[in-house]
Amino acid sequence: AGGRCRSSYVPRQGDRSSKRQRPQGGAMADMEVSDERKDEMLMQFLSMTDDRVDPDVAQNLLAVVNWDVQAAIEQLYGGPMSRPGTAGAFSDFPPEQMGAGQGAGMDVSGMGDMDNMMHDASPHRQHIGSGLHPGMMPPDMDEDLQFALAGGNVSEEDLIQQALKASQQEEDNRQRSSLREQQEMELRESILMDQMREQTQREEQQQIAEVQAVEEKQKAEDERKCAKEEQRVAQELEAKKSALPSEPAADEPGRLALMLRLPGGKRLQRAFRNGETIGVVYDYLDVTVAEISGQKYHLVSTHPRKVFQDRQQTLTDAGIGNQFVLMVELSTDL
Repeated sequence: AGGRCRSSYVPRQGDRSSKRQRPQGGAMADMEVSDERKDEMLMQFLSMTDDRVDPDVAQNLLAVVNWDVQAAIEQLYGGPMSRPGTAGAFSDFPPEQMGAGQGAGMDVSGMGDMDNMMHDASPHRQHIGSGLHPGMMPPDMDEDLQFALAGGNVSEEDLIQQALKASQQEEDNRQRSSLREQQEMELRESILMDQMREQTQREEQQQIAEVQAVEEKQKAEDERKCAKEEQRVAQELEAKKSALPSEPAADEPGRLALMLRLPGGKRLQRAFRNGETIGVVYDYLDVTVAEISGQKYHLVSTHPRKVFQDRQQTLTDAGIGNQFVLMVELSTDL
């Protein structure tokens, strides 16, 4: 009951009847048809087909042939009006009545033979048998409507189902397209985030490398300075050791025996000549005592307290005599 069938009549390409010339009065290809005129032609077409054609299908068919009623009737039956079985129906109508839509009140008594051209159907179906060539249909016409106009039978229920199916397919396509766009956008965002993360990591690694390079450079500079300073101190100590006068003999005139008390409590005894300078005592301590080598210190007397800083001053001029005690006091000055 719900199947489709095709009209058994298919016009052949060489059929002369399919090339019948329309009267000039009925040609409307270059005319603008008003809405009122379209309604009149639609009513005329439906009346001529005894209302056996669905109005929407009839309207689309008329639109295909530019609202030429005669052409629509011919397309509906797949041939001219004189087609066998329909000779008494439309062949006697003047062209001006069939083409231009005039004679809306024409006699359609001969349309009784039309029933022989229509397929049997249940009461709730409307069938259309036609031979409209697919090339004459608009490209955006519904597929089922094209099927109906091409000679098939389509029920209203089938059209509704097809419309619902098409709507569902369109919605599915829209959702798939939306999902695909969303996935592509998320993929682009993910790639962008990865690129930004990689860029940040590269920048951080570059900063770490730059800091390490600066630190290594500073460390190398410090080591170089330290080595240079150690070399300088060693050279100075060697020079002081070479220039340090020998200790005077016990019976040598002007001999001064001094006691030197170190910061750790250790005591040293050493004799100097009274004409030697305070600097000689400092040089002796630098060369002899390793624990104060390279450090700043002062020679100090306790009674009374006095700091001996002038290294060019002689021991006699500084007031240092025999058996004098000097304290080695580390300096806190930077």
